[in-house]
Amino acid sequence: MKGNKSMKKSIAIGLTLVFLFVPMLVLAHGLNIILLEPGVLKAEYEGGGFSPRMVFTLYDADGKVVLEGPIDENGEFHFDKNLDFEKAVVDDGMGHRATYVKGGKPKTEIPKVPVVIAVFAVVGIIFYVYNKKKENA
Repeated sequence: MKGNKSMKKSIAIGLTLVFLFVPMLVLAHGLNIILLEPGVLKAEYEGGGFSPRMVFTLYDADGKVVLEGPIDENGEFHFDKNLDFEKAVVDDGMGHRATYVKGGKPKTEIPKVPVVIAVFAVVGIIFYVYNKKKENA
């Protein structure tokens, strides 16, 4: 009985830590693409800054790659302003991606693993609280 109680306490502490820290990771790492001027795209995280590992890929209307390359020391990707591309994708190599479509709004893709973990953590905490109330009743 005593071991069961300490195990439940450990699970509750673990779930609480996951619940508190995972959402911060998800919110802190959204990635955006900004068209600074024709021929210059900038990549940056929502909180500011960028990763030197970021790579841009430009696609034509048929979805074929027309240009690919890394960002510079300012988080910018420079290319010929006359290059005809339909969409640009930046990837930081850690699961964060953003898409820019000509004439549209940039799309940020949130990494799926932390979101799934956060959902399970919330469900686990709700389940734990429900069982605690049931035991005390």
